[in-house]
Amino acid sequence: MKPSSDTDLLFVYGTLCRASGNAAHRLLADVAEFTGNGAVPGRLYQAEGFPVLVPDPQGVAVTGEVYRVFAPQAAFLRLDQYEGFDPASPDTSEFRRDLVEVAMGDGRTVTAWAYIYQLPLFELRPIPHGDYARFLRESTGGA
Repeated sequence: MKPSSDTDLLFVYGTLCRASGNAAHRLLADVAEFTGNGAVPGRLYQAEGFPVLVPDPQGVAVTGEVYRVFAPQAAFLRLDQYEGFDPASPDTSEFRRDLVEVAMGDGRTVTAWAYIYQLPLFELRPIPHGDYARFLRESTGGA
């Protein structure tokens, strides 16, 4: 889908999640409010220090968080830069911002933006269960 929708929801699944414990979450926390946990069918991979999502109806439930973004135009400008998405050149960006259907924890389905990886996947490590916070805990030997 084209980044022209007026939705102010964003699905995050990696370093922007509060559950990841990453300082990058501050970028989102400053411009949005948490609305709930959700999942998108897809495949999750570990890249160099961050996860990447590839939607796939036959994939696992990739877990994440949904946020309502304040002042979306300004906020997405900042978030797009962090995520490596250039709206002026979407086909050459590492990620694209696209609309996805998110199954919320309360049973609702919402449409939200998500950053979708669009480079080759070879040499990326699959995260078979689709949960980046769990992957981080398992990688560091945490509970």
